[in-house]
Amino acid sequence: MQFFKKAAAVGVTAALVSLAGVSQAGALSYSGTSCENVRPCLSLYYNSNQQGSHTDFVGYGDLDNLAGYTFASNSTGKGLPVKNNAASAFFLSKTPDESAIIYFNSNQGGACDWLWAQGGRYSIANRLHNTYNQNASLRVKDGEAGRYDCYQF
Repeated sequence: MQFFKKAAAVGVTAALVSLAGVSQAGALSYSGTSCENVRPCLSLYYNSNQQGSHTDFVGYGDLDNLAGYTFASNSTGKGLPVKNNAASAFFLSKTPDESAIIYFNSNQGGACDWLWAQGGRYSIANRLHNTYNQNASLRVKDGEAGRYDCYQF
């Protein structure tokens, strides 16, 4: 009986981790509001100029659809969907070669905004250009990950 209780607890924990958007090691994952001392980290904000509620994504990889993710910090927009509601972004990198791309469509398609530290440690988009309140997916890469048809910050 004790074995089944432990197995059930492990199953519930795995399901909760999955629902929270936390992926396997090395993959881009939803971290809510825990960008502090974690890089690379992309913060999406509900309002322009990094104002209002924000939510953070850490690590490398693709997030094919922002549906189901919400703004997490205590401010205007908290609890609202991230998909098609982000107005600005802040990208923290650990190396100058990391970049983040925000896409208009799901599955990394359509118009995009490219945040690249360009030799520094962060990139700021005070007002997203191509994906302002029309953002559906993400990509964070190490190395030259940008698309030159994206708007570059």
